[in-house]
Amino acid sequence: MTRGALVATAAYVLLLGSSADDLRVSLRSTAAAYLSAIATIAPVAGRETTFDYYERLNQDLAMLDTDAPQGYTPAQWSQMTTGVASLDLSLATQLVDRSYRSMAEVRGFGEVFVHSSHDGTMQPVAVYVPRGYTPGRPTPLIVMLHGQPQSETQLLASSPMAPLADAAGAIVVAPWGRGYYDFRRSSSDVYDALHEAARAFSIDRRKQYLVGYSMGGFAVFEVAPIHADEWTAVMCIAGSLLGSDSERLLALMPRTPFYILTGSADESIPTRYPTSTAAFLSASGLDVSFYSQSGGTHRLASLMPILSQSWNDMLSGIVRAPPANLAHMALPSDAPMDALRP
Repeated sequence: MTRGALVATAAYVLLLGSSADDLRVSLRSTAAAYLSAIATIAPVAGRETTFDYYERLNQDLAMLDTDAPQGYTPAQWSQMTTGVASLDLSLATQLVDRSYRSMAEVRGFGEVFVHSSHDGTMQPVAVYVPRGYTPGRPTPLIVMLHGQPQSETQLLASSPMAPLADAAGAIVVAPWGRGYYDFRRSSSDVYDALHEAARAFSIDRRKQYLVGYSMGGFAVFEVAPIHADEWTAVMCIAGSLLGSDSERLLALMPRTPFYILTGSADESIPTRYPTSTAAFLSASGLDVSFYSQSGGTHRLASLMPILSQSWNDMLSGIVRAPPANLAHMALPSDAPMDALRP
């Protein structure tokens, strides 16, 4: 397949939709073209992660042939797998063709590359622009950090994201962060995504939020204090503040509202992790809202009632103080590394 044909195929998949069979054909041909060009792609995308994008295409093929796992309905799983495949196809196609999509052009879902202020490479960011977005009208911006193992495309293509963004009229951007655990070595990519979105769209600078899920829920407490004045509020979904980050957070973000979410039946990040975070922040005098979903698991879809409420509260500036009897537990020193499964 020529590069021109590759671009046309990916554009068809993204803009007009595609059957699973069409996606399989596109993924196979794009993977072959990407692999043949990988030596020239590596200096542009960064040698550490270039092969990862090829592997995504193969994983997407496997996911298309996998039955819906526990926690997903068949419709939710189909929506996510086709959405992820389409975004990953766009990512690979842009690198093969050396033709990068402008973030300002995205409507609905899109995958773009942002020039890294750290090393000059091109780093991927998944984007969702809600249906009601109007250029010139100040719009909330949510920067969302993915879990581990999870990509930015998998996070943004999951079923809750688009309805939440549409209902709030908020733009969502999700940086890849080079796959580094907890974004500690790629925090500049988070801020590059934030600043690129501010250039591309009419962003209300008074409504810029950092949200993290699972591993990303741990990472927000590391990333947010780097430039604390950039964030209106911070949300942690199924994550936790670690004891080693607590003093720095309190010193740099004493007036920032925090929104902490947990599922009572979370099998990956036990509910005591987020609960201890909410209790600590509240006892330290910070504005913190705490939400616990009875029976909620680690799947975002299982947290929809509290996710919708907390999302609306955050964008509206509403703070719901946690219960006075919230258990006070010591902050964890480490995340449960063997259980992180978004």
